[in-house]
Amino acid sequence: MDNNKCPAFINDKKCGLALALVEQDVDTEMEVYECPLGHRVQFLLGEAKRKQCAALVHSKACGLELSVVEQERETATEVYECPLGHRTYAPLEPPVTDDDSD
Repeated sequence: MDNNKCPAFINDKKCGLALALVEQDVDTEMEVYECPLGHRVQFLLGEAKRKQCAALVHSKACGLELSVVEQERETATEVYECPLGHRTYAPLEPPVTDDDSD
């Protein structure tokens, strides 16, 4: 996926708006992203995120692609890992809710 941009087509052009995470299902390992126009797209956990490993190896950033390997709901943390086993921890993005009580 191109920098978390919406891949939907409108009049033969890509929408291109930023996607936001709206749903995660650890059981099915799927994430649902939505752009401001309501286009939705599903990906396997970690597939949409193209983060690079920042661990230092011989004074240089590792740079390998990170994948989500675990989600800790109690601490609201995602665990990312590169192929060399370096781990990075990031906060889970809160799900978007349709709260009309405002």
